[in-house]
Amino acid sequence: SRALQGLISVCRTMDIQKDPYVLKLKAEPQSSWKLRKLLLSGKTYCAEQLNKFYSKSRHIYDELGQWAADYFIAESIRKLQKMVDTNEEISFGLENDEKAYLLGILTQLPRTELGSDLRTVDNPQISTKVDSLISFLAKEENGKFSGLIFVRQRATVSVMSKLLSIHPKTRGRFRCAPYVGLSNSANRKQNIGELLDPHDQCETLDNFRQGRTNLIIATDVLEGIDVTACHLVICFDKPPNLKSFIQRRGRARQEMSTFAIMLADDDVSASLNSWQALEEEMLRVYQNDARLLQEVSNLESIQEDVEDEFRVESTG
Repeated sequence: SRALQGLISVCRTMDIQKDPYVLKLKAEPQSSWKLRKLLLSGKTYCAEQLNKFYSKSRHIYDELGQWAADYFIAESIRKLQKMVDTNEEISFGLENDEKAYLLGILTQLPRTELGSDLRTVDNPQISTKVDSLISFLAKEENGKFSGLIFVRQRATVSVMSKLLSIHPKTRGRFRCAPYVGLSNSANRKQNIGELLDPHDQCETLDNFRQGRTNLIIATDVLEGIDVTACHLVICFDKPPNLKSFIQRRGRARQEMSTFAIMLADDDVSASLNSWQALEEEMLRVYQNDARLLQEVSNLESIQEDVEDEFRVESTG
């Protein structure tokens, strides 16, 4: 990916002396000790934003492929440009000069033509993992289809939703929507690459329940939210723990529904049998506890015939 290579380059060659926060400290003589500490660490807020942005871009490239990484980088720059142009205050916790500084760095990245390779080429620039996902989705589609795809990172949610909505094998067949939740959105500072506006997601679940949307791509935040029973649930990554496995599997409640976990061919330690064995053990322990509680309840319900009694006169 030319865009990803360019991002690596600008991260490595970033001149901290031009960082707005460094310039601010230079103008304040009383902050000389802060300046020295900052120059030694190199950890300005702008630098951290760029490093996090690169990590997300690299993850998307590895998981989804070149087109996805190029789209993510280009769309993130477009959103940052809009924030600078409209002087939006709710963005990244950055000052205006820091936003302009980051935008100046990111606009140096090579421009990439997006969309054509997905719409017209038989072998689009996507990862093998996404190609397997798309083939699986195509086989599972039916007239009453409703599905969930769980992914690991928030950034992947919006990019995968976009990819599936325009890919030749899935566009028009699935009505996709991204969901990353609304928790702490009022107090949470956004980072570069946060493509979804939390307020735009308020109708996502309602649309899914009403059938206007039939495929949601989400993080594990959706595990604890009540949604309509689904025909298909896919874990694009392994569930992080047994609780997630059970909650996700419980979403596939329609008759003849399918629950799937995507695993690498060489990931022999993560077979579905291991998850099922853990679930069976948990169920066994739960049933034992429930049986003991029932036995105690039965004992407490026995009517005892007591001949003698002791009564406290002051209370009766």
